[in-house]
Amino acid sequence: MLGRKNREGGFTLIEMMIVVAIIGIGSAIAVPSYFQWNVRYQLRQATSELQSSLLQARMSAKNRNTAMTATFLKAADGTYSASFGPAFAPMSFPKSVTGGSMILVTGLGPPPTTTVTDFVVSAPGTLGTIQFSQQGLRVAGGVGNQTVTLQSVDGTTYSVVVAPSGKINWCSKAICP
Repeated sequence: MLGRKNREGGFTLIEMMIVVAIIGIGSAIAVPSYFQWNVRYQLRQATSELQSSLLQARMSAKNRNTAMTATFLKAADGTYSASFGPAFAPMSFPKSVTGGSMILVTGLGPPPTTTVTDFVVSAPGTLGTIQFSQQGLRVAGGVGNQTVTLQSVDGTTYSVVVAPSGKINWCSKAICP
């Protein structure tokens, strides 16, 4: 053992400190990346869940032969939710969703006219609605697409677009193509 006795085997203090330093540097790099990933994941999950809930509301309107309305709400504590009437449980957005807007195209003439409801500056209460007719068409929503954007703490924005035909898509941009 090159000059060491059996009972003196093991790691030196310097070797242990090097391992601790490497673990510390790795953690300092990994933890912020994990938090950013988690915020983006929660936003994407909320956007996907919103699209699924709107699709379910549309199908329910067609199946039950009755109009269905999705209502977007802001609570006094600044959290957001969506209600789909008595047929479905309301959807609460995670705390990582810190903003968003509802964009409604009200005129197609160049340039198109829009009505924007900003979730952050709006008072608590109803932020907007999306309604589907018995045929699954969007009603009372202007002449163009109706867009709901959700924004996270880090500024990432995802959008859910409801066309006048009732078709629902989402994308990872503020304005979907």
